[in-house]
Amino acid sequence: MAVQAEVGDRLESITLKTADGEPVELDSLLTRPTVVVLVRYFGCMPCQAYLKEISAHLNEFTAAGAAVIGVGGAADYQARHLTESGVNFPLLLDPSHSLYNALDLKRFPWWRLLTPETWWRYLKAARTARQGRITAHPLQSPGLAILATDGTIKYLHRGHTLGHYPPVEEVLNATR
Repeated sequence: MAVQAEVGDRLESITLKTADGEPVELDSLLTRPTVVVLVRYFGCMPCQAYLKEISAHLNEFTAAGAAVIGVGGAADYQARHLTESGVNFPLLLDPSHSLYNALDLKRFPWWRLLTPETWWRYLKAARTARQGRITAHPLQSPGLAILATDGTIKYLHRGHTLGHYPPVEEVLNATR
């Protein structure tokens, strides 16, 4: 049985891709503490809303000395659309879910889609996002990690249903 990644663990090198299909090593992006938002997929309404919320606070993350990146499945066109619609940080693809697996972001049980919490998150997201075509597993848990320059996990949030992300203020405090 695999050991679950925890705060203080160091990630091995992971290759992601740009929306243009170019490989990029996660290690090469860690030039300062980095907030990594892992979405279910880039077309997910609550995920889009959260990416836009983080983007609205990008100056605060920068002032705190942190970089921000978003990571999703393999829908390059959805990542490009979000960038064009105002997400102001890099959106990268993880088609093999290597980073998700390294952080133990598992799939949640199907019945969580039926909970009031899930529906509330979806309805809130409808104000700022539009549903895209499902391009990854619909039950993929979202998550957020803050990684140090050496790949050490400094903060880790594992979502338990769609749209379950930590409050932006909590993430900002964790970067300071």
